[in-house]
Amino acid sequence: MNWVRRSSAHLVVIYLGLAVSTGSPVMALTGWAKEIAFVARDVEDQQAVWLPGEIIIHRSTDFREPLIFRFDNPTVRTHVFEAPGLFESVEENGLQIARPVRITIPPEGTEQSVIDRNRMASDAIAVGGGTVTYRFYCPLHRADADLGGRIVVGQ
Repeated sequence: MNWVRRSSAHLVVIYLGLAVSTGSPVMALTGWAKEIAFVARDVEDQQAVWLPGEIIIHRSTDFREPLIFRFDNPTVRTHVFEAPGLFESVEENGLQIARPVRITIPPEGTEQSVIDRNRMASDAIAVGGGTVTYRFYCPLHRADADLGGRIVVGQ
């Protein structure tokens, strides 16, 4: 009877070891990341907004892993997420480059972008280590009076 318990415990350790060892390459490929989701919503007069209207990012905690923005468009129209001054990190021709965030999301589509944290940190240093605010909106369906949303980056 004792050998059954020892064998069972031994099998559990083997299975856990396999699960951890096969899971590790997956984590290495996908990595840990902080993901922030934005959702497009149509509003009156053919206008649109991105929700949530405000995101707060803390450099001390949220910059420990890659920062990924996910854009969901459950509507039947194409929307654009634009954030002047904010940059995404993309690979082009084998090089990592930063380019302005302007993402087009097709109807009922989802896109994602890796945000350039180094550029955000540089912006914060430029203002004396304080708070930096980036505005975002849909330039295709924005009312002139609409201020859009904002991303606030603080300590």
